[in-house]
Amino acid sequence: MSYEYRLIFTDVSSARHVMDVLRASAACIRGQGQEICLKDSELKSSAEYDACLMQEDEKSLWLKVNFRSPCLYRLLQDALEGRPVRCFEDGDIDDEVTLKEAFRIKGEN
Repeated sequence: MSYEYRLIFTDVSSARHVMDVLRASAACIRGQGQEICLKDSELKSSAEYDACLMQEDEKSLWLKVNFRSPCLYRLLQDALEGRPVRCFEDGDIDDEVTLKEAFRIKGEN
């Protein structure tokens, strides 16, 4: 079961930057067009991917998370390089969560 989130950025370059950084990472197992799929080598899951991002437009990405992954959370945080992003569960503007919550991480830094 995957969880889906809409990530919204404040400027037009951030979504593309994040996609470019993640596409170049060792965790990227597929990076075609507007979609990239990531695997956490530590999880050893049998799923096709552990997280997937799809560019919706210049300021937003859709994030699908299949498994709790501190490694992929840190990778996304590093790709953001401090850029502000808002994360909405199922794209619902009334249901904002943190990226940590999106990756189901509790009590870890």
